[in-house]
Amino acid sequence: MVSENIKAISDFLFIENDFDEIKKANLVVVLCNNNISGLAELIDKLFKSQKIDNSTKIILSGASGKLDEGLEKEAIRLSDMLDFEYGYNKNLFTLECEAKNIYENLLFSKDFISSFDQFENIILIGAAFALRRIKLCASRLDYPVDRLQFLGTVDDRRISKDEWWETTESKTRVYEELERIGKYLVKGDLDIR
Repeated sequence: MVSENIKAISDFLFIENDFDEIKKANLVVVLCNNNISGLAELIDKLFKSQKIDNSTKIILSGASGKLDEGLEKEAIRLSDMLDFEYGYNKNLFTLECEAKNIYENLLFSKDFISSFDQFENIILIGAAFALRRIKLCASRLDYPVDRLQFLGTVDDRRISKDEWWETTESKTRVYEELERIGKYLVKGDLDIR
C-alpha cells in the first residue's frame, strides 16, 4: 500500500504522458542525461510508432553531468548511438552540447528554433523524475506549454513513478529533485503561473 505522501510526490514529479496518447510531433527536444541507451530506445520507439519521422526537428541537448563527467558530451554520445546502433542518420539530429542543467537545455535549444509557431506538437524528453522541473522551466522560457507532451526515461536506479520509494538511492534522488525545484524557483528559472 502506497502512502498518501508518496502518491502526492509521485503525482507532482512524474507527469509523463501515456505513450499511446502522444500525438505526432514535429519538434522533439531531448534533455540528455547519463541514460543514453534509455533515451535512444525511446527515440527509436517514437520513430517506429510513427509519432516522429525524418521531417521532425529533433534537438539533442546536453554536455556531461556529474554521473558521466569526463566522457564525451551526452548529446554526441546519444547521436552516435542512434547512428551506429539504430541506423538513424546523424543529419536527423541537431546537437546542442553546452547545456549543463535542465534550464540550459531548454534555453540553448531555443537557439535552434526560429519560432514555435511552426510546431503543432512538441515532445520534451528527459529523466522521468525531472519532468515537472522540465515543464516549469519550459513555461519560464516561453515554450508553448499547451502544445508540450512529456516522455521520461528510467535508468538502472529505478527512479520511476511506481517504485522510487523502494531504495534509499532513488528516494534520495527524488528528495533532491524536490529541493532543486525550490532552488530553481528562488533563482527565477521556473514559472509557476
